[in-house]
Amino acid sequence: MHQTDETGFRLGRTLIQATQNRVESARLRDAPGIVPVSYGRANDEHFWAEVHRLVESGAKRFCDVGGGARPVVSLANIQKFGLEYVVLDEAQDRLDKAPSGYRPFRADILDKDAISEFLRQHGPFDVVLSRWTAEHIPNGRLFHEQVFSMLRPGGTAVHFFPTLYAAPFLLNRFIPSKLSATIVFQLWKDRDRQSKFRAYYSWCRGPTRRQIRRLQSVGFSVDRYVGFFGHSFYESIKLLHLAHIGFTNLLLDHPCPSMTTFGLVVLTRPVEASQGDA
Repeated sequence: MHQTDETGFRLGRTLIQATQNRVESARLRDAPGIVPVSYGRANDEHFWAEVHRLVESGAKRFCDVGGGARPVVSLANIQKFGLEYVVLDEAQDRLDKAPSGYRPFRADILDKDAISEFLRQHGPFDVVLSRWTAEHIPNGRLFHEQVFSMLRPGGTAVHFFPTLYAAPFLLNRFIPSKLSATIVFQLWKDRDRQSKFRAYYSWCRGPTRRQIRRLQSVGFSVDRYVGFFGHSFYESIKLLHLAHIGFTNLLLDHPCPSMTTFGLVVLTRPVEASQGDA
């Protein structure tokens, strides 16, 4: 699913709607407003389209949470659009692997004191991004509370992440880490062995009503929630892969938010709100 941000920028805003298979509105009985929920076949084009939309709208100050060795936005686009772009990661060795030219900052996103110092030096931000990061955070509520604190009022958070209760991620969550890593590297022999990190999947869910309420309880306005179905993990097992394709097509026709494989959520810190006001 990897795709460069340059390609995503070229795709533009139209991909936000062009790749949707179904759109519905989730009206919550105990939470305000209507949340746009959509479903589609697994891809990260929506993520790149959201980044492009935010850049075009004039956002300048970006924080890439968990970008480590592979930040979301390329140096070329940072320079092209005049972005102030900081990469936040807890591991110095991963930050050291990023191309020269990025502004790195080592801190654990869950460390309130460290993030306070980070904000004193670099914040607040117009946009906080994460891609393939949220699943590795053991405390989903605290993660989103910290992101909320990093945004200026009116700022936007965009997160792309794998979700429970997709079978591969359930397996990854509950079997021992060493066994999980062995399976991954047997199926994808060319994968970097340093790229397998423990996954918790805390608050990594599809657009269920409960998950939307959780995000609103932090103080966010939930602007958009996309649930994706399908994956390529079974490609080396032909019959299982074919069965999975059939099941994916069924889910696309009859979406079930608790059965998504990946999620994309776009959140805004309201201008007038303080943390926890939702």
